[in-house]
Amino acid sequence: MRPSLLLLVTACLALPASGEAQGIAAIMRGVRDGGGWVSVPIESGQGSFSTVPLPTMGMQLTGCLNVWYGHSGTWEIVAKDRVSREVLEVDAEPGVGVPFAHQFGMQAQVDFEFRWSEPRDTTLLLWVGLEMRGEGAGEVCYPGG
Repeated sequence: MRPSLLLLVTACLALPASGEAQGIAAIMRGVRDGGGWVSVPIESGQGSFSTVPLPTMGMQLTGCLNVWYGHSGTWEIVAKDRVSREVLEVDAEPGVGVPFAHQFGMQAQVDFEFRWSEPRDTTLLLWVGLEMRGEGAGEVCYPGG
């Protein structure tokens, strides 16, 4: 398991299709709903965004990140938390779930970089599944799972 992947997941849920950060209410709605789809604009094989400071209040979550199966190539995702100074690098393949578990501190603010193995324009689609009961992420790796 990749313990800091939740930083990525929480921040991704804060990113609407327009690329602007949403508030904690939108993040909590995603958590209650078991996750959701996130879209990230990619230009020439790269994309990035940063979150505003997010109150994470010691939250503990498990879940799974999954690049949409219709994408090609591989995806490198780098998340740098400005508060904890943790850096996470994830290599993801389309349709393959990457489980995670993480215990948050009181706050997070994350900068993200997305690099695609193909230097083209697209919209990266990520499924971010979340489980609050701590029973494992297997069932949330896929939409409707």
